[in-house]
Amino acid sequence: MDNKNYLFNLTPLRGIAALLTVLFHLNLGSNALLNPELSHGFDKLYLMVDFFFILSGFIMVHVYSGWFQNGFDRQAFKKFTIARFARVYPLHFFTLLYLILLQGVFWMMGGTYNDPFSANSFTLQSIPTNLLLIHSMNIHGWFTWNNASWSISTEWWAYMVFPFLVYWFANLKSVGRWLIILACIGGYLSIIYFFQDLVTYPEGMEFIKPFAAKTLNVAYQYGYLRCIFGFILGMMCYRLYQEKWGSKVLGNGYTLAVLGIILFLFMHLFLLDLYIVLIFPFILLSASYGSKGMNSLFESKPMQKLGDWSFAIYLVHQPIIYTRETIHALMAKNPPIGEAPAPSYLVNWLVAIGFIAFTLLISYLVYEKIEVPWRNKIKIKYSN
Repeated sequence: MDNKNYLFNLTPLRGIAALLTVLFHLNLGSNALLNPELSHGFDKLYLMVDFFFILSGFIMVHVYSGWFQNGFDRQAFKKFTIARFARVYPLHFFTLLYLILLQGVFWMMGGTYNDPFSANSFTLQSIPTNLLLIHSMNIHGWFTWNNASWSISTEWWAYMVFPFLVYWFANLKSVGRWLIILACIGGYLSIIYFFQDLVTYPEGMEFIKPFAAKTLNVAYQYGYLRCIFGFILGMMCYRLYQEKWGSKVLGNGYTLAVLGIILFLFMHLFLLDLYIVLIFPFILLSASYGSKGMNSLFESKPMQKLGDWSFAIYLVHQPIIYTRETIHALMAKNPPIGEAPAPSYLVNWLVAIGFIAFTLLISYLVYEKIEVPWRNKIKIKYSN
């Protein structure tokens, strides 16, 4: 895509969302970074995945709508599929292969998990579904292997639907577009008040259900609904961007900052997920319109690099966590005498900062040595 059409301000948002996802996973259990009695600010960060879905729909229209503006085209579809496969599959395959090897070593050394989370994640029968990117299509009763990849599974199938929607959506009148937006909101509500109750949990893990009640936090089951509603909302959001809807108010760095504050406030107050998710399109539009100060910050090299590494950050941070947990599980055969005291919030923050720094380093290496080279190889070999 030509640089003049590249939306530079959206690249750092991907990186920020990826880091917030890392914070969400680091905040779980005894690694808590915020006292839940004081703030739920990090407890809702699983919604960063919904930001990715909305952003993805937005970007797909921006980059690829011209390929299907006259309707579905078989040659364009082949080129589009190869481009998206080259973008998401190599790193998904690499992280899956790494975890299979890691667990193979763990099993050969006689390691066993005492927690049901890991025991239900690393199963041989879920390897084929992960390879086919169908592991979040209501096949399994829990997350599998690289748990974060559930969203890659659902997004891949959103890509496959996208070419059939472009022409129809592009020819919608204003009323039609707003009706689609309302339908997406209705879809979110259906997840919160209906589909979430249908999600099943492995034996011994039913205690999780109350924590997920009345949320959008579906993944390995009904996650594809969560993805498609966000993806289509992003597509509609792009049409608003084309019309410069609200640009006078939203195209301002102060507006973006206020939206960010409102977002965290809503999370802090533990409001209904729908209210939080509906802030995302406004953040997206604000960044897309940009302003002098905003552009200067977001187009800086560090912010652009953070965005470039965002996919790697998202997919490698959990394998790093699993590596640490695997080592701990093997060492637990000879546990120290006495129960270790719970770490303080200060210690957890210091560990989190170190973990993020290490994740950024690995993400940089993975981006340079695996993600980009394999993306280019696949495109060169199969695009002709």
